[in-house]
Amino acid sequence: MTPRDPTPSTAGDPLPHEQRRARRPFGADRPLRRSRRRVVGGVCGGIADFVGARPNVVRGIWLFSLLPSLGITALAYPAMWLLLPLEPASEEQADR
Repeated sequence: MTPRDPTPSTAGDPLPHEQRRARRPFGADRPLRRSRRRVVGGVCGGIADFVGARPNVVRGIWLFSLLPSLGITALAYPAMWLLLPLEPASEEQADR
């Protein structure tokens, strides 16, 4: 019998183990904020900016989630509207 290698196979990944663990998740370099390009409160636009999607797609997902969630997403929207900060108006304000 040969001993098994305790580390998983990394045949498709060119990065060594230390670099794979150090990857940051998508969107981690920018904070979650309400967007100024808004229809109602800017929450869906801010989420879209954070995850890299189009705002209309996020709005559609939110609308389709209203019935299955029994209105929980309808309660979450105003809560996020109050809790998320508004994005700065210009790049100068973003640096502060």
